[in-house]
Amino acid sequence: MAKKQRPSRLNIITGIVGAILLAIVFLWLSLLFQSRHGSTTNGTMWIIPGLGTKITPEAESPQLLTAGITLGHADQQPALSQQRALFIASQLEPDAAAKAKSTSARYVLLNYPAADTPAAHPNLNNVPVWMVWYKMIPLEPADAAVDPTPFPRSHHDLYVFLDASNGKELLSIWV
Repeated sequence: MAKKQRPSRLNIITGIVGAILLAIVFLWLSLLFQSRHGSTTNGTMWIIPGLGTKITPEAESPQLLTAGITLGHADQQPALSQQRALFIASQLEPDAAAKAKSTSARYVLLNYPAADTPAAHPNLNNVPVWMVWYKMIPLEPADAAVDPTPFPRSHHDLYVFLDASNGKELLSIWV
C-alpha cells in the first residue's frame, strides 16, 4: 500500500489565500450586480469606485426626471460652502425658505439638456451645483368665491440649483 503524504505547509497557506481571494471576488461581483440593478440598502445606493455612482432615490425625484433633469455624483470639493448655498437660496426664495417644512442641500452634478430649438435654457451637462430642496411648502388656498375647485394637493416642493463656484442661480423648479 502506498503511504499517504501529508499536505505541505505551503499547500495549506496557498489554499487559504486562494479561498480568501475567491471570497473577495464574489463580494465585489455581488456589489457590482447590486449597483447596476438599483438595489438599495438603507435608502442609499451602493457605490463602487471607478464604475460610476448613483444618487439616492429621494434626491432623484420623479418630478425632476419628468422635467428632464438628472443628477450625478460630484467628487470634487465645491468652492461654495453648504451654509453659504443655503443662505443664498433663502435670499432668492424667502417665502419658500420661511414656509417649507424642511430644507436640504446636496452637492451634485446637474444635467439638464436643452431640448428646444431655440433653447429655453442653456445646455447644462455635469455642472457642479448646490441643489437646495425646500420640501412641503403649503399651498395657499384659493378664494372659494373665485374658484371653488379644491387643490389636488396641499403642498409643493421647490428645487433651487446654485452654481457651486459662485452661488449664481442656474435654475429653480416648482413641483
